Amino acid sequence: MSDKKRKRAEDGDHGQPKKRAAPRASPTDVIKVSLVPDDHEWAPIVGKAVRAFVHAQSTLFWKIDMLLTYPNIASTPGLTPSSDLSLNAYKKARKTKSSTTGTSHITTSEHLLHTSQHAKLDYVASEEETGGKEGLLSHYIGVYNPQSRQLQLVPARKLVLRGAVRPTPVNDDQKTQAANGLSARSNLRLTFGTKKSQRAIQDLTKNAISPSKPARTGQGQASAPLDPIASAVVSSMAATSSSMPSREDLQTQADESHPRPQPNLEAEKPADVYPVDQVVGSTILRQMAVKTWQEAVTNGEEILTKSRFVSHRVQKLVEEEDVRRLKTLKYLLLLLEWYGSLLPASKRGGARKIPDREKLREKLGSWGSSLVDAVADRFSEGGRNLSRWHLEKLIMHICALTMIVDGFTTDVSDIKDDLRLENKEIGKYFREIGARVAAMTESEGTKLGLSKAEAKARVVARLKIPLEFPKMRVVKGKRR
Repeated sequence: MSDKKRKRAEDGDHGQPKKRAAPRASPTDVIKVSLVPDDHEWAPIVGKAVRAFVHAQSTLFWKIDMLLTYPNIASTPGLTPSSDLSLNAYKKARKTKSSTTGTSHITTSEHLLHTSQHAKLDYVASEEETGGKEGLLSHYIGVYNPQSRQLQLVPARKLVLRGAVRPTPVNDDQKTQAANGLSARSNLRLTFGTKKSQRAIQDLTKNAISPSKPARTGQGQASAPLDPIASAVVSSMAATSSSMPSREDLQTQADESHPRPQPNLEAEKPADVYPVDQVVGSTILRQMAVKTWQEAVTNGEEILTKSRFVSHRVQKLVEEEDVRRLKTLKYLLLLLEWYGSLLPASKRGGARKIPDREKLREKLGSWGSSLVDAVADRFSEGGRNLSRWHLEKLIMHICALTMIVDGFTTDVSDIKDDLRLENKEIGKYFREIGARVAAMTESEGTKLGLSKAEAKARVVARLKIPLEFPKMRVVKGKRR
């Protein structure tokens, strides 16, 4: 037999592991555990002892009219409150049903502790809401009596104490700084920043003064008074804006500076809107010689001019023996020939240039230098160039003369061709003198021997009372 077998035989059963038996408890080691029913309205609060005092009634939470002698706050994350901190206790009904079963005071009511005893902090202790990390736990406090060997468990609440910095009152300097829209960083940039950053801050604070938030109330609510700075600004704005022209004044100024002939706004009939003596001038009108036209029509000769509008109407006016309108037509021919002799200027914007005197004499020599110079002085700038404004003045005077010649209702096709303009452009000029522009009616086309399609393609301008002028456009500024 080997040495290992001999040794095992000598040891006998002492080498086998044995199971230790559990010690039996003596009757003196038994502890009786009992649960105290939650029949008190104010259950104890789990945690270290912090006193909570009660003083008065609250609208949201009802304070306890007693001194809490139970242990208090269970959790103070990130805080080390003073041991003698006094808290006011409050109670209200729970909004959500607790996860625990039953209808005890803990499941139906909610506690809150609050204090402003600290100089800068407000302490608030509240229960964990249902759904939190400890929302499904029930807390108890055990009271053990070593003499009677009894352990009593009492249902308890667990609150979490948190602190928040109390808002400090804003002084007048800070209010002024906020009203001006400037922060400390903005002040530094205004002082030491670049010109670009300074300009940006000035643009932001230019219109920063506005009523405070309570002042911007809705309808039916009284607005709060403005602060002194805003009141001073509003007062200065009222004094300044009182002398500013109204929209009607601006419209009047625009009408006075408009390139169209000055209309008689108090006229009761179209013939009084643009009198011939004003549009042409009595002196110029007397210099218009129409005898050659009258003789030619009497002799049955055809009168041909450089204008389609004039050539289509001269015979009719001679036959009607309306000398005043015939002279107006002769002056209109002068303006059209002078308009046709203008040269395009080197500048952009639709400006024109008057030719040299020699070239102008070649084109308009039959009119006489006095009449040509009078037209140049009236419709040009210094007798040399025509700006866009002067060119529009010339065209609008021509449109007014066509209305006078045609009895204040004219087909714009002939004058459109003479001015070499499109229907849209010539319609705009007639609207500027107060006329109403529309397509020719079927009856008007029938009188002229035009078909329905041809009449529809024609445009007719009518001067009626009251006049209708285009309104001045008001361009709204960009929102910052």
